Amino acid sequence: MIQVFLVKLIIGAIKDAIDKKKRIKGLNNLKRIDDYVNKDNVLDKQMKQVQKNMSKALKYIEELEKDVGILKTNSHPPQEYICCKKCGCKIAKTKVKKRR
Repeated sequence: MIQVFLVKLIIGAIKDAIDKKKRIKGLNNLKRIDDYVNKDNVLDKQMKQVQKNMSKALKYIEELEKDVGILKTNSHPPQEYICCKKCGCKIAKTKVKKRR
């Protein structure tokens, strides 16, 4: 009887030790997953850099659009052309001032 009791105690202790190791191993895996999710890794750093570059590019595009708008308002109207009857090339249409 004592032998059966000792065997049960030893087997129980071995099972507890194995379960404890499994739990510790599982906790290590959870810690790794938690570190991967919560801490910045290489891909997070790359995405932050991409976002910075994208915002800089968008600001530059907005500035260029403003410059184009200013140039359009300050530019003269397009020139009207007529075709030359002799050679067929385009000639700028000139305004003839009428004399009184």
